[in-house]
Amino acid sequence: MSGYQTAECRSVISRSKLPGLDYTFNPYVGCGHGCVYCYVPDLLKGTFSRWPADVKVKEGVLEKLRKEVQKLSPGVVGISTSTDPYQPIEADLKIVRGSLEIFRDAGFPVSIQTKSPLVTRDMDLLGTMDAEVGITITSSTEEFRRRFEPSAPTPQSRFLALERLSGEGIRTWIFYGPIIHGFNDTEDEVRRIVGIAASTGSRVLYDKLNLKPLLMCRLLKSISREELERASSFDYRKAYAMVAKLCREAGVRASPAF
Repeated sequence: MSGYQTAECRSVISRSKLPGLDYTFNPYVGCGHGCVYCYVPDLLKGTFSRWPADVKVKEGVLEKLRKEVQKLSPGVVGISTSTDPYQPIEADLKIVRGSLEIFRDAGFPVSIQTKSPLVTRDMDLLGTMDAEVGITITSSTEEFRRRFEPSAPTPQSRFLALERLSGEGIRTWIFYGPIIHGFNDTEDEVRRIVGIAASTGSRVLYDKLNLKPLLMCRLLKSISREELERASSFDYRKAYAMVAKLCREAGVRASPAF
């Protein structure tokens, strides 16, 4: 891999306000997947001049992590909650892998959410610690991925990663979101995703499209204004009810993500 940029940081592990997580650990800034529905640029206003953003690595991240965990009580750590932990740069730098060793040795459970099959590289570590892995499956179709997740791994590769993780006895879940009305919320689509959850023993967390200013601008490059208006005005309680019903029928645990 060619050179990369670094980002200054005072701390690499933070207290979390996200449900089910005590801490968050974010070694990277920015993401190369280029998902047009990503909310991070809106949350970190002024951080990114364009999206997808050039990825930066926090300086001395593993050294700082080793010192910081010694001062904290063990709790569940969300690995890279503001960007995908297993984006391509991780294949070379192995920072997430290094962090897993630190968290395991310090007795910290971890929760990972990713779109990348690269997570299966670390099954040897995940299988020796208190860990769960969520795979984001927003749609089962390549058409959706090309339109909304242009640089992310294929849906099929995510299915296979989920099967491998589950087959190794690692707890798994599917994040089905954002649900975008008119694009990934048909009954057939939901049935396929629920079927994957059932076959892998995964629970399903689901979430609707949450429109923010910068996100809306990006979406309008991928869909028409009329399509955006239909998606934004849709009563997503209907989609939630369908997901919950199909999950109940399949014996799959499910709940809204937030």
